[in-house]
Amino acid sequence: MKRLAIAISTSAALLFFSASAHAAGEKVLSFTIDGDLLDSAEVVLSSKGLKITNRLGNVFWYAQKPAECFLANPENQTYFRKNTAQYVQDLREDYRPLKYDRLARKPKTLADGTKAEMVTAFLTIEKGKEVKVAEVTCLKNSGVTPAVNQMWCTIMGLPQKDFALPVGSFQNARKVWQLNEAFRGGKDRWINVVLVKKVTRKSVEERVLKVPTNYRAAKDMASLYLSSDGTLKENDLADFFISTPKKR
Repeated sequence: MKRLAIAISTSAALLFFSASAHAAGEKVLSFTIDGDLLDSAEVVLSSKGLKITNRLGNVFWYAQKPAECFLANPENQTYFRKNTAQYVQDLREDYRPLKYDRLARKPKTLADGTKAEMVTAFLTIEKGKEVKVAEVTCLKNSGVTPAVNQMWCTIMGLPQKDFALPVGSFQNARKVWQLNEAFRGGKDRWINVVLVKKVTRKSVEERVLKVPTNYRAAKDMASLYLSSDGTLKENDLADFFISTPKKR
């Protein structure tokens, strides 16, 4: 009887730890950010892909299908499949590509204690004058797979060969702020493209990294954000544009 009790206890313990491991899912790198590019957001990088969460909802990208990504809206539980290159182009349409010809590196410690690297980019302009064009905060030896690392670098507008895993970027992005500036090439403006606040490593359930199975496919981008069920209808627009006057 004693051996039987031990065997039952051992089996129960194995089942418990197996269930816990299954529930824990995958270890990921997560960082919370703010800034001009994505506003306040959480970015989760796993071995299989990445997930961005901000005020617009979620963006899912998978390394196995790199040419497409999924934009999801938790409010109406819909998603829209989009070409990855088009998503990045739309996200970064106001920014010029960062140009530089020299980089300087030095250690940096983030506010939460995370060890990082500050990479400062310089560009030589007219008459040999050198100017600083960016300060990029990077994580070295992050453990992120090359494909996922490359995708995040693409979103950040930085080459992986020079910037490891960028988690912060303060740069002269030359953003076009007014219509007439687009024809003059924009003006030099320093902005926080991405400001990193906290870096963590944690375990998450695998389902968290995927588009929920109960979400419906939206017909288009307008339907994703304005419809109630994935197909934009006249009453959806009416609900969006018409507000009820406040009672006095």
